[in-house]
Amino acid sequence: KEWNQLLHRVKVKPGDFFYVPSGTVHAIGKGVLVLETQQNSDTTYRLYDYDRRDSEGNLRDLHLERSIDVIEAPFISNQLTVKHEKVDDLSITNFIKCPYFSVAKWELDGSTSLEQQNAFLLVSVIQGEGELIKEGKHYFFKKGDHFIIPNYFGGYDLVGNSICIVSSI
Repeated sequence: KEWNQLLHRVKVKPGDFFYVPSGTVHAIGKGVLVLETQQNSDTTYRLYDYDRRDSEGNLRDLHLERSIDVIEAPFISNQLTVKHEKVDDLSITNFIKCPYFSVAKWELDGSTSLEQQNAFLLVSVIQGEGELIKEGKHYFFKKGDHFIIPNYFGGYDLVGNSICIVSSI
């Protein structure tokens, strides 16, 4: 219950991007909505759980002993080199590209033509709406939608006013 003295709190606002490396003790505060991209892992260790209870009324298990082996301490802040590029009416903010994944923000205000060259693109529409046009077919999207652009998709057009988070490996 002394977590307030041990953890560094960060004020967040809509649109913020944080890279939290594996092994970093972290929590998501009340009222915060996140879109999380992570490297493949089947392990999460719970260090504190706000005294929440399971479906049978028992306190949920904590994993203090197991977590000691994987926590990176002391914490070293990573300064990301954010890169910006522009393709037609598409502004791209590349937040991170690491061996496990990449994450970018695409801000579309008009139209652009692109060529899919990644293993896949996972697109999460966080604001606005638009359409993806491929070989005369129109695929409409809006805030809250998620879709995958597969490998070997080839050329396509994007039209609209939207902000998307685009993840890939």
